[in-house]
Amino acid sequence: MKINIINPCPENWNNMQTSPQRRYCERCSKCVVDFTDKTEQEITDIFADAKGKEICGRIPARSLSKIAAGIILITNLTFVPAQVINTHQSVTEQNISSVTKLSGKLTFKKSKQDIPNAEVFFISRKKYFKTITDEKGNFVLEIPDEFIGKKNVLYFDFERLNEETRKNPDRKIPNVMNGDIYENTSIFFTKNEKINNQEFQIDSEHSYIGGAVLMIDPPPDYYYFNGKSISEKKFEKLKKENPNYQYFFFKNKEAEVIAKKSYLNTLQLLFSN
Repeated sequence: MKINIINPCPENWNNMQTSPQRRYCERCSKCVVDFTDKTEQEITDIFADAKGKEICGRIPARSLSKIAAGIILITNLTFVPAQVINTHQSVTEQNISSVTKLSGKLTFKKSKQDIPNAEVFFISRKKYFKTITDEKGNFVLEIPDEFIGKKNVLYFDFERLNEETRKNPDRKIPNVMNGDIYENTSIFFTKNEKINNQEFQIDSEHSYIGGAVLMIDPPPDYYYFNGKSISEKKFEKLKKENPNYQYFFFKNKEAEVIAKKSYLNTLQLLFSN
């Protein structure tokens, strides 16, 4: 068995998104297992299930010997703490098998250029997971399998990039030809599909003129806060009072896939974390 101590990671456990038995680190796009109250047998089972894959975990420094004992019962794995919090808690660098890894690259369809600093979301009704593309447009997301459904939505959001472009007084008027404004894009995939180093070409924002559809009985709108259905009035109040909350608006197929409902007009989601 080999134990290496490396520089601590600056990410704070308390700031990570919560999910059962683990949390999610946006910086690394990884799930972090909480080893704090795990027994030696539970630790052994976690590493056995990993089958040699990396695990990211949080553990008090006082429990290092217990974790090491759990590792040596399985195989000659390397245990690398990667985060130390001010309470002497640390995170290990390894990755469990109960996650689905999504990876890809964003490029602009017209110019073929990479798109850095774009926000990439995996969105479910109860929780979202987010990462940022690197300087070459690449991204990686690790999603706990409990959030992967039969149909899923991967959402590319360019609002921050577009806002910076709009502030540039020397840019040309945005249109399809020069393509300086990116169009937010949703990708649908099933539970059995693999999104592995896949390239996604992003179109420029389109403008639509004309056309009106009249419906006798329009489908309802749905509002969810942290995965729970609430009234429109309460939703709007929360949204107004908490401008830092993460907000999403979806229509059509995106709304149906995320809400797991076949008849709805719009879906609006609000998350406090």
